[in-house]
Amino acid sequence: MNEDHKDKIVIFITIDALRPDHLNSYGYHRNTAPHLDNFIRHATKFTNTFTNGPATPSSFSAIFSSILPYLNGGYSPLPLEKLIFPQILQENRIRTIGIHSNPNLSSFFNYGRGFDIFLDGERFKEKKHVKKEGSSKNTLYSLIRKIFNYNNLINRIIFGIPFFNKIKSFLRNKIPKITDLLLPFTPMAYNAPYIVNKVIDLLKKNKAPLFLWMHFMDAHSPYNPPAKYVLRFRKKDFTLSERKFLIERVYPIKTKEPINPQKIEDLKVLYDAEISFIDDSLRTLFSFINKNINKNCLVIITSDHGESFYEHDTFGHQGNVYDENIKIPLFIREMSKSINPKSCNNFVQLIDIAPTILNYFNLENYEDFQGINILPALNGEDLERKELLITECYQKGGIVKRNNIEGFKLISIRTPIWKYIFDEEKGSEILFNLKNDPVEKNNLVDVNREELLNFRMIKDYHLQKVSEKDEKSRIVDTLRNLNID
Repeated sequence: MNEDHKDKIVIFITIDALRPDHLNSYGYHRNTAPHLDNFIRHATKFTNTFTNGPATPSSFSAIFSSILPYLNGGYSPLPLEKLIFPQILQENRIRTIGIHSNPNLSSFFNYGRGFDIFLDGERFKEKKHVKKEGSSKNTLYSLIRKIFNYNNLINRIIFGIPFFNKIKSFLRNKIPKITDLLLPFTPMAYNAPYIVNKVIDLLKKNKAPLFLWMHFMDAHSPYNPPAKYVLRFRKKDFTLSERKFLIERVYPIKTKEPINPQKIEDLKVLYDAEISFIDDSLRTLFSFINKNINKNCLVIITSDHGESFYEHDTFGHQGNVYDENIKIPLFIREMSKSINPKSCNNFVQLIDIAPTILNYFNLENYEDFQGINILPALNGEDLERKELLITECYQKGGIVKRNNIEGFKLISIRTPIWKYIFDEEKGSEILFNLKNDPVEKNNLVDVNREELLNFRMIKDYHLQKVSEKDEKSRIVDTLRNLNID
C-alpha cells in the first residue's frame, strides 16, 4: 500500500440543486443552513465556482471524469471509455463508498464503476422489459406492487390521509430507517436522515484509506419539506393543496399560470425549508466527523447545479445556462487544520474535483483530466489557470437531453467579465458584460462585435474537438461490438 495515503479519508458531499445565494455564508438573508455555516468556519469558501453541466447527468459526468460533458463520448450514460476517479482510487487500494438515490447517477448509467460499496436506491426497482427471476421475497414484493398498483393507488391513499404532512414529517425525522421498509413498495428515495445514518454506520466500519461520497436529493423538486422547516421562514405552513398548486401548476416549465412575486416567494420558502431540512441532518454528520475524524480528512461540499426562480422566465434547471443555474457553492475543509475562514475568488469548476481528490491522496493526475488541483487555495495561494469556463448540455424545447441525437447543443463560455451563450436549437447567440450586467439581461451581440467573434472562435474550436472525439468514440464502439482489439 502507498504509505502516502494510507491514513487519509475524503468525504465528498453533494447537494442536488443547491444555490450558493440561498446560503447565509454567501450573503443570503435567511439562515437556511446554520450547521453547515458553523462547520465551514474553518473551511475555504470558493466564491466563483461553476458547474460544467446545468443538470445532473452533464454535471456529474464532469465531476467524475474531469472532462467537459460533450467530450469523449458524451455524458449519459457515462461512457465506459471515460476513466472516472473512483476507479483510480480503487486501483490504488483506497476503499470507495457511494450512497445516493438519484436515478441519473445509478449503476444503470455507469456510475457504480470503481466503488466497493455503491448504494443507489435502485436495488428493489425492476426494469419492466426484464423478466425478473429470484428469491421468494422479490416475488412477494412484485405481487404486492401489482395488487396495490403502487405508483398510483398508494400515492392517492397517502395524499388523502388527513395531516399527511405531519405524519410524513415524523417518519422523515424520527424513523429514517422506515426507508428500508417502504422502499420495496413505494418510489421513496433515500432522504437526508437516512443517508446520514447510513454514512455514519459506514464510517464506523470502514477505516482509512477511504473515499466516501454522499448525494442529497431533498432540495430537488418537488419540494415538500416538513412543516417545522417551513415555519422557520413563514408564520403559517402551506396546506397540502397549496403545495400541490405550487409544484404542479406554478413550477412546471410550460406553466400556464400567471407568475407573480408572491408565487415565486412561496416556492423559495419551500426550497429554503428543504435546505434547512438537509442542514439538520448534516449537524449529526458534522458532529460525528468532528469527534471521530479530526485529522487526515478532507471534506468537500458542493452542488451539481443551481435552481432557477423565474429570473429568466423559467423555474428549475432544465435547458438553462444562466448563472442562477450554473453558479454553485463549494467549501473544502481539511480537518487537521483549524484555519481562519478563507475565500478563494479564482474561477473554479467541477472538473477540478477529481484532480483535487487525487492530489490529496498523493496520486498522480490522469493525463486526460482537464481540471486542476485546487488544494493550494486552502493555503491562500492563487490558482494558476486560464480563466475560461465552459458549461454545456444537450436540450430540446427547454428540456435537458442525454445526447446530440435527442437534443441540440446549448453551451455557455465565460471569462471574469464576459459571458457568451450559444443555443443551437434557436440558432441564437447571447453576449453579456457581467461586470455591468450581473443579472444577464442585456444582450450585446449587436454592440460588441469583437468580443462576439472571439467567443464564436472559441466555441467553434471546442465543438470541432467534440466532433473529432465523437468520431473516435464511434470507432471504438464499433470495434468493441465486433470484438476486435
